Amino acid sequence: MDSATNPGASDGLPTFEPSSPSNGSTTKPTRSNWRSALQYFNSEIAIEHADIPIIACCLVSGLCDSSAYNAWSCFVSMQTGNTIFLALGASDQPNTKPFGWLKSLVSITSFLLGCFIFASTRLINPKARGTLATSFVFQSMFIIIAAILVQAGVVPEPQGIVTESGSKINLLELLPLGLLAFQSGGQIVTSRILGFNEIPTTVLTSVYCDIASDPKILARDNIKRNRRVAAVIFILIGGIAGGWISRSSAGMSTSLWIAAGIKLVIALSWSFWRPKNSIQL
Repeated sequence: MDSATNPGASDGLPTFEPSSPSNGSTTKPTRSNWRSALQYFNSEIAIEHADIPIIACCLVSGLCDSSAYNAWSCFVSMQTGNTIFLALGASDQPNTKPFGWLKSLVSITSFLLGCFIFASTRLINPKARGTLATSFVFQSMFIIIAAILVQAGVVPEPQGIVTESGSKINLLELLPLGLLAFQSGGQIVTSRILGFNEIPTTVLTSVYCDIASDPKILARDNIKRNRRVAAVIFILIGGIAGGWISRSSAGMSTSLWIAAGIKLVIALSWSFWRPKNSIQL
């Protein structure tokens, strides 16, 4: 009888919706997303195949060093040569580059500072995805700033082989020189942190020695030899490419943009790198 009089009563459905809490409904998912993101980027990467991005840094060194030396008669990665240039400055040599020692000093100092700063990542989970990606983003930004300075004409872009004459020196050249040397410190620190001491990325003298003195140099499976040989090849390729690009109408800034692009790709790859001890099906 009651159901006939009131059809809605037979359904037993509520006639109102419970009010959702105004606070906390969106906060919890947001916090959960933040925690998931932090956990993701704090995950330590798997070392397997992590030598590939480090070898790619050798290509960057070749591009930057060949361009910098061709333009400013100074290295930004290989500091052994800069140390000799600095030593020659004590006797005011070479005569054609009276301030070459100053450029070398700036490069060495910037490189050391870069190594010190980037090595501080040891305090914050150095092998984590986020740490490595952030490190390489900053490295690429330093190269980008140097490329902008050259392309915008703030620092005169040299064409072909440049020789200094007399006592003239453009102090603005020290800006991109220091930036490029600073970021070079970051990549060699990363190779050390990841345990790839056979790929220093910025020097080849010790690599040549290790290749020639390796008792297993002809062994079929010799991963360290393969990495050393790859480092030599990629620095050589980068140097050749940097020389031809500087000589072309593209100019030095193009080499720097390519180097910056490579480091951005490396930074992106660290972000998606497989975590350590992940289960592979």
